Amino acid sequence: MRVVRWRGDDGAANDVRRTIWVRGFSTAGDGRRLLRMSGDDCVIEAKAARRQGRLVDATALYVEAAESFRAEHESGRWAHALRHAAELAMRAGDAAAGLRNAEAVVEYYRSSPPTALEMANALRVAAMAEAATGATMVAKQHWSEARALYVDAGVADGVAEADRHVATLAIA
Repeated sequence: MRVVRWRGDDGAANDVRRTIWVRGFSTAGDGRRLLRMSGDDCVIEAKAARRQGRLVDATALYVEAAESFRAEHESGRWAHALRHAAELAMRAGDAAAGLRNAEAVVEYYRSSPPTALEMANALRVAAMAEAATGATMVAKQHWSEARALYVDAGVADGVAEADRHVATLAIA
């Protein structure tokens, strides 16, 4: 899926945010050019969609942002956008997509040292997706690792959330 903008003859960018097109098509069929939104534009739209409760749209927009950032060789921004896509996919009920995206982010962060908070947040999303897909032992390990990183980052809410999940997974 692609989110695009229409640029008319007058050069003004007329917003057609929710127009979706298949890769390879470059016109709207009536001569208008469809331009891919920038990663930053996709993030702005994803945040708005999330606030409006449109989780599927927000997920698609964060994926689009991640693809844009990857194409621009902005790996850190790619990982950040993909982590948001993973979390929103989970919230929208697509644990498999959430897990796939979260695993990609964790793998990237393991090879390219992020901040403690970035890694903790990535592990948090991965652990939620793992628990939702039945991989409770791995989820518990990731929650424990995230907890330690939240301690290092001084994020008390993250520590408390990790403690709750580890306790719940210990019972399961």
